[in-house]
Amino acid sequence: MLRVKEAEQIGVRGTLYPRPGDPGAPIDDALVLYDSPDLPFIVARQIVRELRRCTVVHFAAAAP
Repeated sequence: MLRVKEAEQIGVRGTLYPRPGDPGAPIDDALVLYDSPDLPFIVARQIVRELRRCTVVHFAAAAP
């Protein structure tokens, strides 16, 4: 587990469609940041956060 002091939303992940008039197929798993000009062309599935000032508070070893 992590203790996170800052978790700013920086973008979205989803299906990125080509701009009108541009050839190409949609990209299924694209990451688009909020300051990107591609933002209007994505159908978002997940919000992406940047974790800062993190501390590990619990670490469990994987079971064999």
